[in-house]
Amino acid sequence: MVIIMDIEYLSDNIFYARKVAEWIYGEFIKDIRHGLSFDQILLSVKQCYKTELPVRLIAKVDGKCVGTVSVVHNDLVYRNYTPWLAALYVDKVYRNNKIGERLVERAKDVANDFGFDEIYLRTEHTGNYYKRLGWQYVESCVDEFKLETEIYRYPLR
Repeated sequence: MVIIMDIEYLSDNIFYARKVAEWIYGEFIKDIRHGLSFDQILLSVKQCYKTELPVRLIAKVDGKCVGTVSVVHNDLVYRNYTPWLAALYVDKVYRNNKIGERLVERAKDVANDFGFDEIYLRTEHTGNYYKRLGWQYVESCVDEFKLETEIYRYPLR
């Protein structure tokens, strides 16, 4: 089955900010990165733009928000790479329909449109997914929450 999907700016659909924050908090923060509250994540998610970073994108199917990704200045305190693809999430019901891949592609387009030569990401357990999409391993490190993470880059030019 082919899924018809639109990718839009969260800043144009800010009423989805709570849903996006719930996904990000549940998947990447709760019980993992202690000291960050849901309200902090919601505030951060609401700070999004079209002409400067951070840019947050959403995937919509039949008018329903089913996924998200962000392009941010920095997603790892100890590294000065920029920009970063961050917080890729697709609703479990809609997975395995290439929605994540399309969100990643659009995030790369955003970084390219801003004039960046490359984009980075960090992951604790999905490195093989990104390798399959052509991302290049850069290094492994431990973040400020004591999480072992891998850094990947994708050349845009």
